[in-house]
Amino acid sequence: MSATSKLRRWFGALVAASGLSVTASLAADAVLISNADVYTPHGIKASTDVLIRDGVIRAIGPELWAPDNARRIDATGMSLTPGFFNGDTHLGVEEISAIESTVDTSSGDPRVTAAMKVADGFNPDSILIPHNRMQGLTHALVTPESNAGLFAGQAALITLNSHGQQILNDSVAVVLSLGESGQHLAGGSRAVAMALVREALDDAKDYAANKAAVRRGERRDYALSLQDLNALGPVVSGRKPLIVHVERADDILRALKLGKDYGLKLILAGVSEGWRVADEIAAGAKAVIFDPIHNLPDAYESLGARLDNARIMQQAGVKLIFTGMGWQNTHNAFLVRQSAGNAVANGLDKLAAINAMTLNPAEVFGLKGGKLAVGSPATLVLWSGDPLEMLSEPEMVLIEGREMSLVSRATRLRDRYFRRLQAHSR
Repeated sequence: MSATSKLRRWFGALVAASGLSVTASLAADAVLISNADVYTPHGIKASTDVLIRDGVIRAIGPELWAPDNARRIDATGMSLTPGFFNGDTHLGVEEISAIESTVDTSSGDPRVTAAMKVADGFNPDSILIPHNRMQGLTHALVTPESNAGLFAGQAALITLNSHGQQILNDSVAVVLSLGESGQHLAGGSRAVAMALVREALDDAKDYAANKAAVRRGERRDYALSLQDLNALGPVVSGRKPLIVHVERADDILRALKLGKDYGLKLILAGVSEGWRVADEIAAGAKAVIFDPIHNLPDAYESLGARLDNARIMQQAGVKLIFTGMGWQNTHNAFLVRQSAGNAVANGLDKLAAINAMTLNPAEVFGLKGGKLAVGSPATLVLWSGDPLEMLSEPEMVLIEGREMSLVSRATRLRDRYFRRLQAHSR
């Protein structure tokens, strides 16, 4: 770690201990980051400067001019990327997995499935937010889990900001479980699960077209509650994506047919066997959300999991969005970059891996920025080395031009007990 980084972290810990704000605003100032390897959407520019002013990227290029009062950062040997995104987390709705009262991810009430918004249980003060933010994660999708029905609920788009509103969209997509999970929820049959989903979508279309008649009691009964049907209205009209969890190749194909039959804006999640039907996914799905490091047959539906899944799908034209590290995907959601690095080690183009954590989720979910380009918000991470090398650390994290603290509860505990250890060793 550089001396500058050590000083910044020490100062952040000192300020945090005093109870004052640890967020330093750069939004009104000019910042010149010079000589960095800059990861733009279309290529990596070596030894390049980036000028930031008023929280926006103003220029990218060699030997840029900056005003005399600009903050200047020599980033020689470092890398500059957009802030990273994880596409499947429980950030803010799960604190301690083993303590039920701190987990707010699913509905146990069959009257509230598609209508459940995880955003309504979001805790902005979760200690997992600064922990992941200081590791370079600036945005995430918070997704519900299926429990009482095939439809899990509505996913939220969040920023891991330390100030202001963190929920950017409280209903960015509806989540549905098929495959083995759907089979279980439907009483043991994939066929029944698909029949129930089609019934729900048909009901949602009928309800959207006949709300007045429903209020007068002149329509048939529906399988789902009216609030669930309301939640599915934007899905069946094609205005809101439906995220479908599937792993096995044949389940993927059935989900794609469902999307085609109903004109859905389909996003697939899981896709352990996506490589087997990559061309079909490219033609029928808006994107896929998956962990590229997953290669173990941990269920019958993922017997075909393999490490070059990302490469094969990307070469077929599938838009990739990464999540990562399985059970650690909330508490250590930042490890999405380790999964991305493993995808590169197994043949995926490096820039494609970076885009799967930046540009692609921004385009799919309507997130401002997500790219290192002139005119984009300065939501950036300055890495001590290669961003996909696990020994690299963030030297600076900016969200919309505002510098985030590189201090968390974990670092404060580390420092407290390290000082005690030093005192006892004297």
